[in-house]
Amino acid sequence: MTSNNKGNRSQPKVHWTADDLARHRAIREKFSNWHPSPEELIAAGEGLNFDLQGEYRELRPLVDEIRKAREAAGLTLAELSRRCGIDQPALSRLENGHNKNPTLDTPWRYAAAVGRRLILTTEAIRDTRPARGKGKRINAGRQR
Repeated sequence: MTSNNKGNRSQPKVHWTADDLARHRAIREKFSNWHPSPEELIAAGEGLNFDLQGEYRELRPLVDEIRKAREAAGLTLAELSRRCGIDQPALSRLENGHNKNPTLDTPWRYAAAVGRRLILTTEAIRDTRPARGKGKRINAGRQR
Protein backbone atom coordinates (compact mmCIF):
# COMPACT_ATOMS: atom_id res chain seq x y z
CA MET A 1 0.00 0.00 0.00
CA THR A 2 1.91 3.03 -1.13
CA SER A 3 -0.78 5.50 -2.06
CA ASN A 4 -4.47 6.18 -1.82
CA ASN A 5 -6.27 7.95 -4.66
CA LYS A 6 -8.68 9.70 -2.31
CA GLY A 7 -7.38 13.26 -2.02
CA ASN A 8 -3.86 12.19 -3.02
CA ARG A 9 -3.11 11.20 0.57
CA SER A 10 -0.41 8.61 0.85
CA GLN A 11 -0.27 5.97 3.51
CA PRO A 12 2.93 4.40 4.74
CA LYS A 13 3.75 0.99 3.36
CA VAL A 14 3.07 -1.80 5.83
CA HIS A 15 6.14 -3.83 6.70
CA TRP A 16 5.15 -7.30 7.88
CA THR A 17 7.38 -9.42 10.06
CA ALA A 18 7.82 -13.10 9.29
CA ASP A 19 5.56 -13.90 12.28
CA ASP A 20 2.87 -11.52 10.98
CA LEU A 21 3.00 -13.12 7.53
CA ALA A 22 2.75 -16.62 8.99
CA ARG A 23 -0.16 -15.64 11.25
CA HIS A 24 -2.08 -14.05 8.35
CA ARG A 25 -1.35 -17.01 6.08
CA ALA A 26 -2.77 -19.38 8.75
CA ILE A 27 -5.91 -17.23 9.11
CA ARG A 28 -6.48 -17.15 5.33
CA GLU A 29 -6.01 -20.92 5.15
CA LYS A 30 -8.38 -21.54 8.06
CA PHE A 31 -11.17 -19.48 6.50
CA SER A 32 -10.62 -20.40 2.84
CA ASN A 33 -13.45 -22.97 3.00
CA TRP A 34 -15.32 -21.65 6.02
CA HIS A 35 -17.34 -18.41 5.83
CA PRO A 36 -18.93 -18.15 9.29
CA SER A 37 -21.41 -15.62 10.62
CA PRO A 38 -20.32 -13.47 13.58
CA GLU A 39 -22.45 -15.65 15.86
CA GLU A 40 -20.78 -18.79 14.58
CA LEU A 41 -17.34 -17.29 15.16
CA ILE A 42 -18.27 -16.58 18.76
CA ALA A 43 -19.79 -20.05 19.26
CA ALA A 44 -16.64 -21.66 17.83
CA GLY A 45 -14.39 -19.55 20.06
CA GLU A 46 -12.88 -17.74 17.08
CA GLY A 47 -14.40 -14.34 17.84
CA LEU A 48 -12.44 -13.50 20.95
CA ASN A 49 -10.23 -10.82 19.42
CA PHE A 50 -12.59 -8.76 17.35
CA ASP A 51 -15.23 -6.14 18.04
CA LEU A 52 -18.59 -6.94 16.45
CA GLN A 53 -20.04 -3.45 16.97
CA GLY A 54 -23.35 -5.11 17.66
CA GLU A 55 -25.66 -6.73 15.18
CA TYR A 56 -27.44 -3.54 14.23
CA ARG A 57 -28.53 -4.87 10.83
CA GLU A 58 -30.75 -7.32 12.74
CA LEU A 59 -31.94 -4.59 15.11
CA ARG A 60 -32.73 -2.03 12.38
CA PRO A 61 -36.14 -3.49 11.35
CA LEU A 62 -37.17 -3.65 15.01
CA VAL A 63 -36.21 -0.01 15.60
CA ASP A 64 -38.03 1.03 12.40
CA GLU A 65 -41.17 -0.79 13.56
CA ILE A 66 -41.08 0.87 16.98
CA ARG A 67 -40.38 4.30 15.43
CA LYS A 68 -43.44 3.88 13.18
CA ALA A 69 -45.51 2.95 16.24
CA ARG A 70 -44.23 6.10 17.99
CA GLU A 71 -45.13 8.27 15.01
CA ALA A 72 -48.56 6.61 14.64
CA ALA A 73 -49.23 7.35 18.32
CA GLY A 74 -48.27 10.99 17.70
CA LEU A 75 -45.43 10.86 20.23
CA THR A 76 -42.46 13.18 19.92
CA LEU A 77 -39.00 12.12 20.97
CA ALA A 78 -39.34 14.51 23.93
CA GLU A 79 -42.51 12.74 25.11
CA LEU A 80 -40.94 9.33 24.51
CA SER A 81 -37.90 10.42 26.52
CA ARG A 82 -40.14 11.46 29.41
CA ARG A 83 -41.98 8.12 29.31
CA CYS A 84 -39.00 5.78 29.12
CA GLY A 85 -36.29 7.73 30.95
CA ILE A 86 -33.80 7.69 28.08
CA ASP A 87 -32.51 11.08 27.02
CA GLN A 88 -33.80 12.47 23.73
CA PRO A 89 -30.41 12.55 21.92
CA ALA A 90 -29.88 8.85 22.74
CA LEU A 91 -33.33 8.00 21.32
CA SER A 92 -32.56 10.03 18.20
CA ARG A 93 -29.22 8.21 17.74
CA LEU A 94 -31.02 4.88 18.05
CA GLU A 95 -33.67 5.81 15.49
CA ASN A 96 -31.12 7.23 13.05
CA GLY A 97 -28.72 4.30 13.24
CA HIS A 98 -25.97 6.13 15.11
CA ASN A 99 -26.13 3.81 18.14
CA LYS A 100 -25.20 0.50 16.59
CA ASN A 101 -24.81 -1.38 19.85
CA PRO A 102 -27.48 -0.36 22.37
CA THR A 103 -27.90 -2.23 25.61
CA LEU A 104 -30.89 -4.57 25.70
CA ASP A 105 -32.56 -2.18 28.13
CA THR A 106 -32.74 0.62 25.51
CA PRO A 107 -35.02 -1.03 22.90
CA TRP A 108 -37.01 -2.65 25.72
CA ARG A 109 -37.78 0.74 27.32
CA TYR A 110 -38.36 2.37 23.92
CA ALA A 111 -40.87 -0.35 22.92
CA ALA A 112 -42.71 -0.22 26.26
CA ALA A 113 -43.02 3.58 26.03
CA VAL A 114 -44.97 3.25 22.76
CA GLY A 115 -47.13 0.39 23.99
CA ARG A 116 -45.15 -2.45 22.45
CA ARG A 117 -43.58 -5.53 24.00
CA LEU A 118 -40.07 -6.60 23.06
CA ILE A 119 -39.95 -10.37 22.59
CA LEU A 120 -36.58 -12.13 22.38
CA THR A 121 -35.86 -15.57 21.05
CA THR A 122 -32.85 -17.67 20.10
CA GLU A 123 -32.11 -20.14 17.37
CA ALA A 124 -29.36 -22.70 16.90
CA ILE A 125 -26.31 -21.56 14.99
CA ARG A 126 -25.53 -23.79 12.04
CA ASP A 127 -21.97 -25.07 12.12
CA THR A 128 -20.45 -24.52 8.68
CA ARG A 129 -16.87 -25.50 9.51
CA PRO A 130 -15.39 -27.86 6.96
CA ALA A 131 -14.94 -31.42 8.17
CA ARG A 132 -11.29 -32.21 8.86
CA GLY A 133 -9.55 -33.63 5.84
CA LYS A 134 -12.65 -33.43 3.67
CA GLY A 135 -14.33 -30.75 1.61
CA LYS A 136 -17.75 -31.40 3.17
CA ARG A 137 -19.18 -29.07 5.77
CA ILE A 138 -20.32 -30.19 9.20
CA ASN A 139 -24.11 -30.02 9.46
CA ALA A 140 -24.64 -29.65 13.18
CA GLY A 141 -27.41 -27.47 14.55
CA ARG A 142 -30.68 -26.42 13.02
CA GLN A 143 -30.86 -26.22 9.25
CA ARG A 144 -32.23 -23.00 7.82
